[in-house]
Amino acid sequence: MPIAWAHGGGEIQLANAPIGPYKMTVWLNPPQPQAGKTMHITVGLAAPPNDAPVLDATMQVQITRADTQQIVVTTPATTEQSTNKLFYETDFAVAEVGEYEATILVDAPAGGGSGAFPITVIPAQTTNWLLIGLVALALVVLGSVYRNRSRA
Repeated sequence: MPIAWAHGGGEIQLANAPIGPYKMTVWLNPPQPQAGKTMHITVGLAAPPNDAPVLDATMQVQITRADTQQIVVTTPATTEQSTNKLFYETDFAVAEVGEYEATILVDAPAGGGSGAFPITVIPAQTTNWLLIGLVALALVVLGSVYRNRSRA
């Protein structure tokens, strides 16, 4: 899947999905969301005939657990949250590991609808700084020993 960095970034989840008379493209960042960590959804909405950006729509993002159909997040996606104001964006977190469905609900002047895609939330991963520090220290010690032997 292509990655776009012109806005909120991420991997395309829906590409030119028909929503009423419009086409909707949705990006998710990071591509593998982690439990309890922020994820970012960016939505682009284009109008025919020249795919001009639609900037006066209302969008809601709903995140639903796949196994229980329970809605765990509902958040607006707005152009105010967007850096360049041509996209609708939102940030949120899902607390638990699991399978989810993201649904983008669109209401725009010429019509509306929704598009959905699956999200797999994986366990949060942390950087093991102790291990990184020990490896770096070992490399410094080995480099010093090697350098001292080379001089002898």
